[in-house]
Amino acid sequence: MPPSPATDPFADILSTTNAHRAQHSCGAYPYDKGSLLGVLAAAVKATRIIEVGTALGYSALWLAHGAPGAQVDTIESDPEHVRIARQRCIDYQMSNRVHVHHGDALTVLGGLDPNAYDLAFFDGFAPTPQLVTGLYQRLRTGGVLVCANLTLGPHNADDLLADPDAWLAHSFGETAIAVKR
Repeated sequence: MPPSPATDPFADILSTTNAHRAQHSCGAYPYDKGSLLGVLAAAVKATRIIEVGTALGYSALWLAHGAPGAQVDTIESDPEHVRIARQRCIDYQMSNRVHVHHGDALTVLGGLDPNAYDLAFFDGFAPTPQLVTGLYQRLRTGGVLVCANLTLGPHNADDLLADPDAWLAHSFGETAIAVKR
């Protein structure tokens, strides 16, 4: 069960993102299971987290909230979303831990450390094999990938996470969770 607005510390960002999307007809869809991301970040004791698809910062802040000592790198291609997400990180006093990168996800991923991240979250439009490979390369062995929006594109979890030598994976609906082997 998702947290109620009374227990969701970032409920205002969730509602703001939905209003922003309606007003601008853009692709800012917040992953409304933010508490799941916080729980996973805490469970893996994440110190470094990578996210693709920042939107206005809801999920990035939940990831940082769940792992209070973690550094979060989040990637967003829309400059207006980057601006708003950076401001939200300042508002919640997490700009020193949540780093919003502007640019193409594959390009930005290519500049980040390989085998260094404990947790990766994909929440862009639809995952591609190239993006999953890029996230795989950034995760340490035993690192966890949460991949959303599996029902939006031509690739499903069985396609993207099919290599049993690379992943231990489970999908549920539009999301999959996988551990890098």
